[in-house]
Amino acid sequence: MRIGRSAKGFTLAAVLFLAACEAAGTLAGGGAQSDYLVARQALETGNYDLAIRRYSSLMTQMDATRATRLQLEYAHALLRGDRYDDAIAAADALIGAQDGAIRASALAVRGTARHEAARLRIAQGQSDAMTRALLEGARDDLAAFLAQHASLDTAGSMRARQQLVAADLQAMG
Repeated sequence: MRIGRSAKGFTLAAVLFLAACEAAGTLAGGGAQSDYLVARQALETGNYDLAIRRYSSLMTQMDATRATRLQLEYAHALLRGDRYDDAIAAADALIGAQDGAIRASALAVRGTARHEAARLRIAQGQSDAMTRALLEGARDDLAAFLAQHASLDTAGSMRARQQLVAADLQAMG
């Protein structure tokens, strides 16, 4: 019990410390590692604008090989920040240049971004060819993700989203 409380206290202290660093956008000592920690914490706590800025800055400081994971996290931050078109474009670059788990994760991000963009259009009364194309793209991305890397979908969220996309397509007629 005492260890559990200590761990919670440490976690709370770490979160507060990182939050205090948010305005400056870096941790004491600076450097790419501290910037990454700020970006990651911002992504995990819902401060997507800060995460997007930090990831964008970090990607310019690294060579292409080292920046791949950052690009994926950047695309995810764009998705979570409701910047669907930007998330689609960021994921496109990874899908075209990567393979394996990075490509699969980028397919999941792009498929989700396409679906969310389509849902936004539907909510705005725009059930047109563009909306259908977004839904069909989402369907194809999620199908490719699940065909190649279903084991990465441990929570079943991509399978569930695939069903939502199918329902949205069916509702469009």
